[in-house]
Amino acid sequence: MMGFALLLLGFMLSAASGWGQTESEIRDRIVGTWKLVSSQEIMKDGSTRPFAMLGPHGKGFLMYQRDGYMCAHLVNPDYPPAPDPQRTKPEEKPAVTGGILAYCGRYEIDVQQKQIVHLPEVATDAGFVGSRQIRPYVFEAGRLVFSDVEKNDPAVARWKIVWERAR
Repeated sequence: MMGFALLLLGFMLSAASGWGQTESEIRDRIVGTWKLVSSQEIMKDGSTRPFAMLGPHGKGFLMYQRDGYMCAHLVNPDYPPAPDPQRTKPEEKPAVTGGILAYCGRYEIDVQQKQIVHLPEVATDAGFVGSRQIRPYVFEAGRLVFSDVEKNDPAVARWKIVWERAR
């Protein structure tokens, strides 16, 4: 009987650790402002490179609110600036904003899949509006890490974006 009780206890502990945290607990952990630490692509040969859009010195902020809204703003500080942004012609604007990606909207937390899903309602890239930006997450040493298998570039195995609390 003691063996069965220990087996049952072991099963319950492993099941509880597998379920992890609740949506409310994850929300409590992510609410606030996060600063970009790094963004990289892990190539099939094992080497890494920065996201092309952000370059090696990418900067950004990610903000989550308790009410279910979020904003992300990412920039490539090495992208050539416009000579005078106030006088840029409409046809020149895409070149001026080429090193910027920003979007805001609602977000959902899928605890079972360990995913945060961004649902952009406004974005610098019109293709983001109405999309589901799925961000598989883990917490590592106080950082929020998004990482997944790359589906669009056959040379890239995975992508990884690391955020830390803004201070």
